[in-house]
Amino acid sequence: MIIVKPDFTLDEISDIILQEIKLHPRCHYLDVFKLLYQAFYGPSHLEPQRDTIIYNLKRELNDMKWKTDVPYQDIGVGKGFIRLNLISIISLPDEDLKQNSMLLNKKIPTEYLKDSEDKIKILADCILQSRFENEINWNDWIETWKNCIPVVKSIIPATPEEGLMIEDCLTKKIMPTHSEEYRQWYDPHYRVIHHSLLRFIF
Repeated sequence: MIIVKPDFTLDEISDIILQEIKLHPRCHYLDVFKLLYQAFYGPSHLEPQRDTIIYNLKRELNDMKWKTDVPYQDIGVGKGFIRLNLISIISLPDEDLKQNSMLLNKKIPTEYLKDSEDKIKILADCILQSRFENEINWNDWIETWKNCIPVVKSIIPATPEEGLMIEDCLTKKIMPTHSEEYRQWYDPHYRVIHHSLLRFIF
């Protein structure tokens, strides 16, 4: 299957932003910039190195603390990409653990991570399959973002600092991390994959 850039209407872009605010009400303009990049291009910025992807997944899972969260967030209105929360690929000994607070805010036990090895490899393959066949045209993203700005600003305001940071990212062809408040409140740990590949995870 060839993955292509979704063709969102302005109303769909608005829905994607509003859904993000519903899930993460303390998100900032900067976080929406990151969100829309992921909604349009998924994980296409990642190098197609399976071993590196697996290594980074294992390292992040090792450092994570258990939390309750939705398994995934649809950032493509059912026709594009999703954010798969990494906690959802951890294999627990029974369903009860998923519903109680035994592990809440504690590091995930090593034995649970070992049981998730196969899922980690499957997720790595899903990430690779979610990339565009060709490299991202950065000018296309700049133009796409410019077209989104009126919708974004009608929903969430930008600080002068965020505006400058985004301009710097566009010039340097990089993606920012989430805002500090977003990281403090939500401690995000996810990977972006195409929605059609979700069936291989669950």
